[in-house]
Amino acid sequence: MAETSKTSISSILGVLLWTALSIAMVVIGSMYIDKCEVQPKIPIYLIVAGVVHLVGFLLSLLKLVSEKAMYGIEGVMGIFSLCWFIAGSVWVFSIYQNHPRNCDDTLYKFAFGILIFEYIFLAFLFVVTCVFTCCIGFQTANADAERTHLGSNVP
Repeated sequence: MAETSKTSISSILGVLLWTALSIAMVVIGSMYIDKCEVQPKIPIYLIVAGVVHLVGFLLSLLKLVSEKAMYGIEGVMGIFSLCWFIAGSVWVFSIYQNHPRNCDDTLYKFAFGILIFEYIFLAFLFVVTCVFTCCIGFQTANADAERTHLGSNVP
């Protein structure tokens, strides 16, 4: 029971964190929409990414109604989010070396920080997936070895 409660709390905290970041992305992008002459797509990136995250959270409630429809929507949104993430990375990181940047410092640093946060999050998910996959593989191999060993002892 306590483990389920911890999982629920961590899920809620995760959703709250991503929701807050998504709202901040929309707000910062909107506030500084004309403040990045060298790369005007950076505020657009923040606004669109924030809105897509928020829509994704809201649409996740559709799973309660129609799980099959939600898989298709999640797939399309996932592909779009990946492409948008790559585009945002190109736009933000391409002007990293520019001095002066001709882009509002708050806008640029926020977009840069969001992207770095997302890269770290993706790396964490990758490592967790690899560890989980290895554990399942070892568990399956051990179960197969036990079955083989038990099968050879039967007269």
